[in-house]
Amino acid sequence: MYEHDLVFIGGGHSHSLVLRMLAMKPIDNVRLTLITDTLLTPYSGMLPGYIAGHYSEHETHVDLNKLCKAAQVRLIHGRVNGIDLANKTIQLDNQASIGYDKVSINTGSTPNVNVTGAREFGVGVKPVSQLTAKWQTLLAQKTKHNTPHWAVIGGGAAGIEMVLAIAYRFKQAGDSLKLSLVQSGATLLPGYHRNVQKHVAIALKQYGIELITGFRVSRVTKNAIESDTGNTLNIEKSIWCTPATAPKWPTLAGLDTDESGFIAVNEFLQSTSHKDVFACGDVATMVQSPRPKAGVFAVRAAPFLTKNLRAAFSQQVMTPVSLQTDFLSLISLGGKNAVGQRGWLSLKGEWVWRWKDQIDQKFMALFSKNLPAMPTMDHEPMHCAGCGSKIGPELLSDTLKELSVFPNEHFDTDLTQAEDAPVAAVINNTSLLQSIDGFRAFSDDDYKLGIAATHHAVNDLYAMGLQPTSAQVWVNLKFEHPRLTKRDFKRLMQGVTDILLHHETTLVGGHSTEGIETHLALVVNGTGHKYWQKNAPQEGDWLLLNKPLGSGLILAADTQGKATTQSIEALWRTLLHSNRAFFLTLKNIQIHAATDVTGFGLIGHLLEMLKGTQFGVKITTDNVPLIEGALELSRQGFESTLMPQLMPMLHQCDTNNVDWALIKCLLDPQTNGGLLVSVSADVGRELMSKTDAVKIGEVYKAQGDEKILQLS
Repeated sequence: MYEHDLVFIGGGHSHSLVLRMLAMKPIDNVRLTLITDTLLTPYSGMLPGYIAGHYSEHETHVDLNKLCKAAQVRLIHGRVNGIDLANKTIQLDNQASIGYDKVSINTGSTPNVNVTGAREFGVGVKPVSQLTAKWQTLLAQKTKHNTPHWAVIGGGAAGIEMVLAIAYRFKQAGDSLKLSLVQSGATLLPGYHRNVQKHVAIALKQYGIELITGFRVSRVTKNAIESDTGNTLNIEKSIWCTPATAPKWPTLAGLDTDESGFIAVNEFLQSTSHKDVFACGDVATMVQSPRPKAGVFAVRAAPFLTKNLRAAFSQQVMTPVSLQTDFLSLISLGGKNAVGQRGWLSLKGEWVWRWKDQIDQKFMALFSKNLPAMPTMDHEPMHCAGCGSKIGPELLSDTLKELSVFPNEHFDTDLTQAEDAPVAAVINNTSLLQSIDGFRAFSDDDYKLGIAATHHAVNDLYAMGLQPTSAQVWVNLKFEHPRLTKRDFKRLMQGVTDILLHHETTLVGGHSTEGIETHLALVVNGTGHKYWQKNAPQEGDWLLLNKPLGSGLILAADTQGKATTQSIEALWRTLLHSNRAFFLTLKNIQIHAATDVTGFGLIGHLLEMLKGTQFGVKITTDNVPLIEGALELSRQGFESTLMPQLMPMLHQCDTNNVDWALIKCLLDPQTNGGLLVSVSADVGRELMSKTDAVKIGEVYKAQGDEKILQLS
C-alpha cells in the first residue's frame, strides 16, 4: 500500500534515468506517476543522426510506455498547463487534475520563436518530439520539380548540426535543396576552438550551405524572413535552433524563476520557493551555479535528483549537485564524421563520430536492452483486463441455463437470450430497460478509465435505440492510503461524470469498495415504448460497423510491454471515442437489428444477432476496420486471454482460408466497441454518406445445415 505520491512532469533525459533508477531501488511507500505529452521521447544527442537518416525513429526514441510498465510507474498521457501549489494539484489540458505530495519537472524548453510570424510559419527544433513528427511531413513535401529554399535560424552547435544533417539527407536521396544558415552574430561558433570553427566552415562550404551573418530575424512570413535592418531572404521554410525559452506556466503558478522564466532551483535541484517541487534539465536554472541548456547536464543531474527525492521523503540530508563546468562537445557534420572539443583539445574525423555513436548507443541501451524485468504473477498467465476479462460465452450460457428464475409475464426469463439491455420494469405501457457493464481496470489513468468504461456501458442502451436517462456506478478501488484513495476516486469519478454529461445521462447513485485491484461498472437505464431488437435482421440487409476492432489484442500486447507507441495511441483514440453521434444519426432511421461489439468479438455478436433466425451473414473481411497495429500484433501471436474460450464459435463459421491473424481480430473482445446495425441497402448507403460507418457484410437466407457465418 502506497502512502505518498511522487509525480514526474515530462519524460526528458533526467526523468527517464531517474525512473529507471527508482525501478531498481524504489522509495518505500511512494507511488510514482509520470505525466507526459508524448509516449516517445527523443534522445537529443541522436537527433542530427535521425534527421540525416543514420538512425530510425525506434533507435532514437525512448518508449515511455514500456519504461513505465517495466518500472511500475503510473503513466498519464497528457499536457500539463499549470500547478496549484497551495492545493498540490497539477492541471492538464482536457483532463482532471492530479494530486501530488512532491513533484519533479523535466519538460525541456522551446526555441525562442517570439518573432512575429515564427510560430505560424517556422518549425522549432524543440521540443524535439514535435520536430521529429514534423520532419516526416517536411520530407513528404519535397518535390523534384523545383529547388526549395530552407533556412536554419541560429548559428550555434544545434543549428550547425541541423543544417548539415538536412543537407546530407537530401544529397543522399538525390534531391535538390538550397540551404541557408542564418545567425545574428558575426562569428561562426564564437567561444569554440579555431580548429572546430575551421572544420565546420569547410563542411558548410562542401554542402553548398550559405552562411548569413549579422541577420537578426524580426519577422517571418509564409515565403520570407526579414531582418531588423530591413533585409529580406525569400525562403519556403525556416527551422529554428535559437536559444531556449521557458514555458509560461511555472511563472504563472508562482514558482520562483530566473529572469528568463526558467524554474529557479538550489544546489539540490529543489525549487527555491517551494520545497516540494524539484526541477532539472532545460526547464530549470541552478541559481547558485548555472549551467548551459545541454543534454549532458540533464543526464549527469539524474543521480543527484534520484538521491534527493529519496532523501526528501525520508527526511534525510540531501546531496548537493556537483557538475563539471566544462564538458566534451561533439558536433556531427552531416555524414558519419564529427568534430569536438574539450578545453584546449580539438578533435575531428570519422572516429569522432563513431565515438559519439558509442556514447549515444550506450545511453539508449538503458531503455531497450537493459530495462528492469516486467512484473509477473508466479506460475500464472498475465490475465487481460477490460472486456478481455469476461467469462467465456459457453461457460456463461451453461451456468445461466441451470439457474432458477422467478417467473414474470413482463420479462423474458431465458437469460441465454438476453438483449443488450433487458426490460427491468413496465409502467403504464412504458418499458424501463437496464444494463450493467464493467470490468477490471486496464489503465493506471483513472480519468481515462472512467471515460472508456462509461462510453462502454452506455453503448448497451444505444444498441437498443434508447437514450440513456440515468446511471449508477460501482467502484472498487485498489488498496491505498486514504489520501491517495481520495485522489484516485475523484479522478475516476470525474471521468465518469464528464462522459455522462456528454451522453445527457444523470448519475443517481452508486456503491464503492476497496480491493486488490481497481474495477469499475455502471448500471445504465433508459425508457421507451419501442426499442430495437438484436435478432431481427432481414434478408438482403447490409451490416454496418462504425468503429475499428483490435482493442483486446493491443491491450494484451501492452500488458507485456510489446505494443508499439503508434498502436497504443490509436487504441486510446478508439477507447475515448463516443458512439453518441452515430446513435443520434440512427435514431430516425429504420433499423432492423442492432447490437454493440464488446467482449465476444465481432463474430460472437454476429452469432448472437443470428440466433433463432433463419438467416446467415456473409462478411467481407477486407472491409472490416481494424485499429492501427492490431493485425500485425495478431500475426506476432498476441491475443486476449479470453481468446481460447471464444474459439469454439468458429464451429458455426466457414472461414474460407481467411488469414488466421485476421480471424483472431474478428474474435477479439472489444472495449467500447462500435455499434453493429442491420439495415436495408438504401438505408445503408444513406448512413455511409453521413457517418464513418462501413459495410462489412450482408444478410442472406441460410440453407439447411449451412454454416451461418461466411467469411471471405
